[in-house]
Amino acid sequence: MDTIYSSTSNSQKSAIKIIRISGENCQEIPEIFSFKTTRPRVATLRKIYDSNKNIIDNAIVIFFPGPSSVTGEDIFEIHIHGSLIIEKKIYDCLEKRKKFRIAERGEFTKRAFLNGIIDLTQAEGINDLINAETENQFKLSISQYEGALYDKLNSWRNDVIILLSKLEALIDFSDEELPLETEDMFKKKLLLLLNEMKNSIKSSNYGERIRSGFVVTIIGKPNVGKSSLINYLSNKKVAIVTDEAGTTRDILEVLLDFDGFPVILNDTAGLRKTNSNVEKIGVSRALKKAELSDLVLVLSDEGDYSFPKLNSSVKKILIHTKSDLRKKSHENAHEISVKKHDGIKELIKIIVNHLQTLAPKENILLNRKRHVQGVKKAICALKRISCIDLDLNPELAAEDLRIAALEIGNITNIIDVEEILDDIFNNFCIGK
Repeated sequence: MDTIYSSTSNSQKSAIKIIRISGENCQEIPEIFSFKTTRPRVATLRKIYDSNKNIIDNAIVIFFPGPSSVTGEDIFEIHIHGSLIIEKKIYDCLEKRKKFRIAERGEFTKRAFLNGIIDLTQAEGINDLINAETENQFKLSISQYEGALYDKLNSWRNDVIILLSKLEALIDFSDEELPLETEDMFKKKLLLLLNEMKNSIKSSNYGERIRSGFVVTIIGKPNVGKSSLINYLSNKKVAIVTDEAGTTRDILEVLLDFDGFPVILNDTAGLRKTNSNVEKIGVSRALKKAELSDLVLVLSDEGDYSFPKLNSSVKKILIHTKSDLRKKSHENAHEISVKKHDGIKELIKIIVNHLQTLAPKENILLNRKRHVQGVKKAICALKRISCIDLDLNPELAAEDLRIAALEIGNITNIIDVEEILDDIFNNFCIGK
């Protein structure tokens, strides 16, 4: 396998850059850069030279022998001054060597997975941790990186394997009738496992929202202050604000942090009857987006909150805009004035309070469709067992238990499909 290398920071100049090199040929690094070998895991100052013995930099070098390293392989880290030309010179020296090449996206983490240092869910946790922008995203990603999801999946898989071992032991004595209390105990444990897995599915939507953002959509008639509100909350001129009705035709979205909750806030076309085909499309998209939202903010500046009926399960908050110009017009409406900065903090608090009510009682574990699909397949296999007569067809139940164990295991480690691995690790940045 090639030895790979890359900067662990971005391509811009900086005070310090770290060049990470991982692979079986790391033992050649002192020879390549003409410096004395160093003690493992000891940061050592060394002069770095190119092949012509010209000095490149005075740098800190650290050698991490495998398998006790982040990739499970030998690793050298070279801490250089963050000049682009220094980085280029080091790359020039490495690319001249056989079996050395630039790392692909996520390849360091992929090697950590392939070498058994981390499992797939921890790899996903690392990527989420890098991309985390809010407190709740940080908490979820660090929990997954620390192995919370792996531990739970491994516990479920072990429970399935224990049931399988007991069933196979009974198959060995198939001439004897299965004791009633043994069958009852088997099905009781199976039911407990099924209920726990089903509860994890119920909380998965919340986990996905923490990762990607809760969808909050602003709707209302033209010129009620929708665009002004999204501009104010995002502190940017995201939307065009004019006195002309129908300015917003398409959906505009911004990602915001509301007290640790990631929120995708959508500005939409004003709801009204119109002869403009483009505006009709905008109104249709606005309603569809509202239907799929976690929360809808219904804006009005004169107390008219009438709009086409939305799904009753969608939570709606009535907001009276431009309250500095008009008196409160609806007893259930929250008053705001973007111009006077009134009621905005209170509105954010109302939104956060609602998002907090969506949190499941169980710990959030599953937060990707891949996780959910795997657990659902395992649940289907386990549910089939309840319809099987264990005395007559224990082999069928045993096969379903094997399927369930395989599906759970596939979420963490046991995956042979290269496309799935590529999909996971290609989302990483280069150098990770």
